[in-house]
Amino acid sequence: MPRSSSFSSVAEPKTQWLEVILLWIAGVSAAMQFAKFSISFDTLLSHYDMGATSTGAALSAVGLAGLIFGVSAGMIASRVGYLKVLVGALLLGGTLSLIQSRLPSFDFLLITRLLEGFSQLGVVVTAPTLIAKLSAPQHRSLTMGLWGTFFGVAFAVSGWIGKGLLDNLGLQAVFLGHSLLIFTMGIVLFFMLRKHPVLNLLPVTGTQAGFLTQMLQVYRNPRSLLPSCVFLFYTFTLVSVLTYVPSLVGNASLTAWMLIVLPLVSTCGTFLAGAIAQYVMKPQRVALLAYSGVAVGISCAFVMSGTAWIFFMAIGVVVLCLGMVSGSSLAMIPILARSPNEQAQSYGLLAQFGNLGGTIGPPAFATAIATYGLSGLVVLVLCVCVCGVSFSVLSGRIQTAS
Repeated sequence: MPRSSSFSSVAEPKTQWLEVILLWIAGVSAAMQFAKFSISFDTLLSHYDMGATSTGAALSAVGLAGLIFGVSAGMIASRVGYLKVLVGALLLGGTLSLIQSRLPSFDFLLITRLLEGFSQLGVVVTAPTLIAKLSAPQHRSLTMGLWGTFFGVAFAVSGWIGKGLLDNLGLQAVFLGHSLLIFTMGIVLFFMLRKHPVLNLLPVTGTQAGFLTQMLQVYRNPRSLLPSCVFLFYTFTLVSVLTYVPSLVGNASLTAWMLIVLPLVSTCGTFLAGAIAQYVMKPQRVALLAYSGVAVGISCAFVMSGTAWIFFMAIGVVVLCLGMVSGSSLAMIPILARSPNEQAQSYGLLAQFGNLGGTIGPPAFATAIATYGLSGLVVLVLCVCVCGVSFSVLSGRIQTAS
């Protein structure tokens, strides 16, 4: 089945690879707003002494803005200007990280995390839009696949460089380093794109219905809703697994490796799912098999939890399959959507549900682990798999019915 185009028929004749890569790095820097709190979770827990659930809420608070404004964010960006929103979001993120490097009170820290959500949302709405317009048609799937890896890469880089900063220079250095990175990306992209012709090719939306009306229309459309539901349980689980599982392995050396390796494994899963969905089977079936793999992996991890290396490998399978869920969810949208407008709405809803999962997942997993240990984590992941498989099956039926 041919893929739908998300944008107008005017396309860049050649892929602008430098700009695409810089926009991808901007996405990585935005995802580090989650990752920097993930790698420093234990240090934050010790410094603020607020308990695992409260600290988990600080980790996930970034997702609240996307949770509320995800569907309408694209419309707002098209009216204000994609470059203005992108650069403003990056500079806001840099300012908030700079404030966090002062280690303010926990209540003020939580406020900065809520505001970071607007920074993160601004980047994830505008950067992929610009990447798509900077890509030639024959490269668009490749560049959007590259974009899909930004979250996993952010965690991998944070686990590598950020953990080194944390161990050698402390918590303040982690936040300050992130501030410098995200500030730099905002400045570089402003000067690189401010006169770029791509900004003249982006569509501007016409008169839109009210916010609640738009929301109801999107939620009632199963072609938009079901891929987002599949994606929801991926984000609900991945951030929590990357945050909490390494400390459960019981081996300091393996814990350090897990912080670096697991995000990369997730990224590989995203690429793998895209390739399988392109050449082998429908993305809905890929998602179904991926959630089944998560269930098998977490069950093996529970059974072999006493052997650190086998536990590590089983969790690797879990994270690989979670990455495949992400890739298959993104691949469902152009197949199920019937128009460019419906496709754009689907991506907005995907961002909203992704933030919902990222918001409620860490506190839920923190509470389950604090109360029941590894057993609590396993039961919660298995419940996630049941929901993910169910929505994957429903998505397949929608395509058949269409």
